[in-house]
Amino acid sequence: MIRHRPMSRFNPIRLTSPTNHSFLLQPQYPFLPIRTLVSTSVRLDIPQWPNPPVPQPPVGPSDNLTDTPPTRNSDKKGFWEQWSSSASFQAALTTVVGLGMVFAAGVGYLEWYKAHVLHRIMRAFEPGYDPALELSTLHAPNSSHIHRREQSLIDRIVSGEEKGGYYLVIGSKGTGKGTMILDAMRKINADGVSFCEAHPDLEVFRLRLGKALDFDFYEDWQGSLFSRADPRNGGPALDVERALNKLEKVALRYARKNKRPLVLAFNNIHLFPNTDEGHGLLHQLQQRAEAWAEGGIMTMIFSTDDFWCLDMMKKNASRMRILSVYDLSASESLKALRHLRAQALTNRGLQRDVEEDDVLKRVYELVGGRTSYLARVARADDMLEEAEQMIEGEKQWLLSKIGLIPEHDDDVMDEQKWASCSWLLLRHLAKMIPPLSPYPLVEPDATSPIDNDLPLAEESAEGETSNSSVNVTPPAAEPSSADIHLPYVTYEAARRIMTRTDFLNELDHYHVVSIDLNHHVRPDSLLLLRAAQQVVSEENFDEDLDTTRDRVDQIEGLHRQSELTVKEPFKVTFDKIDGKAVWEVVGLGDSFVPASEDEEEERLV
Repeated sequence: MIRHRPMSRFNPIRLTSPTNHSFLLQPQYPFLPIRTLVSTSVRLDIPQWPNPPVPQPPVGPSDNLTDTPPTRNSDKKGFWEQWSSSASFQAALTTVVGLGMVFAAGVGYLEWYKAHVLHRIMRAFEPGYDPALELSTLHAPNSSHIHRREQSLIDRIVSGEEKGGYYLVIGSKGTGKGTMILDAMRKINADGVSFCEAHPDLEVFRLRLGKALDFDFYEDWQGSLFSRADPRNGGPALDVERALNKLEKVALRYARKNKRPLVLAFNNIHLFPNTDEGHGLLHQLQQRAEAWAEGGIMTMIFSTDDFWCLDMMKKNASRMRILSVYDLSASESLKALRHLRAQALTNRGLQRDVEEDDVLKRVYELVGGRTSYLARVARADDMLEEAEQMIEGEKQWLLSKIGLIPEHDDDVMDEQKWASCSWLLLRHLAKMIPPLSPYPLVEPDATSPIDNDLPLAEESAEGETSNSSVNVTPPAAEPSSADIHLPYVTYEAARRIMTRTDFLNELDHYHVVSIDLNHHVRPDSLLLLRAAQQVVSEENFDEDLDTTRDRVDQIEGLHRQSELTVKEPFKVTFDKIDGKAVWEVVGLGDSFVPASEDEEEERLV
């Protein structure tokens, strides 16, 4: 250890060696301070190395690290002051702070997630990409569709100009109901509109609704850490209700901001099961449509092919408006067929002119004004041959569903009962218009409808509209003599013709007949009517129909009778033995002898 001691400014430096020899250093510069350096064995205070470690007592969080002895103030500290400086308080404080941070993070995540869900639903109604719209336009060879007279009304509904109601679009399959909605969406780039397809399985419909609204039904919610219930526990109805609750908030914001309602279209709602579960879901959607139409925040559009949807929704309908879609007239069909044929030839790269008007008129007489049939015929090489094949295919399909079996077994009696009653109605409708004229066209004789005692409609109601707020079908163009109107009977007359009341809905479901808003029953299409005319005009059809109905009556008569069969003949004889009457039955067991008076008394005792 080097020690320093004060020296005078000009004293010489004395150095001492380890052998105790010292010498002086005279400073060359007398003005500098001079220190004496002494290094002797006696003066060294350097510790020996290595030194053994000295054990120290353990130090706790509450130990006083200083060597200061406790004072009286520390003795007088209260319980709470001592506990606040204890280890248990530090652990409790750490736990509370951690839980508070977790709770704050959870609340923040919940609020962000709710806002994110609403943002995603709002994004689903923004202009641009729509799943249904993209599928109808991407690489579609027939993206240019037929313009119908109902298109202007659909355009106003989809664009939000029609407020205060919701719409049910009803018509046969292939009339262009869904196509008109997609065309209206395309015109406004799906701004404020979403499109959803129905499905028989409600779980699949739940997923489709979530895709249309960009809603995951809380399946992406990361709250399972807190033991939240599974979102699917309540079934599809509860999930749909959750989606509609969120949609209502988005619709309110959108209506305040844009001054027009959102539009949500459900296509083919007849695909919902015709059961209590399907009815409940349809009523659930209708209740929301009623409330949102009253508030003017959302307009719902339902399209269906079957009558049961109208019958079911009509019970609770207050603001529902119905748009009926029928086949095209003769002039509209020829114009559409000429346009579709030219487009088909262009797409196939054929430099060929469109067929003559006689061919187009013949095609219209064969398949009618159904837009889907016209589009199919227009893409064929030979339109007339394709139309004939379509009639033959429809005929074979019809016979596969309701074909007659005159000598049938009792196992298929219910099926033949349905088939025979259906053919009673189809035969009646097939005879209400003249048969197909031969080709080349020959002016047919005017044929009046068949005489019957049933209340039949005299004119077609396809071009009729009412001034009520329910039926919003636009009027048709000027009627022409070339127009082919499908014959129809009233619903009450159809029940009397078929002698049954429960077969009409099944025929409507299979697209054999069509029932409109006015409860008029007609063939589903002219194509099916031509097929039915061919079947009815066949030889022995009436006899087969009568034989089938007689066979059904015989089987039902046998089921209503009770038959008693005796395998062994028996004989009853009466005689007296010892003055007693004896009944003897030969063939059924022992003879019957009445009991004596003594035996009767013993039995009573």
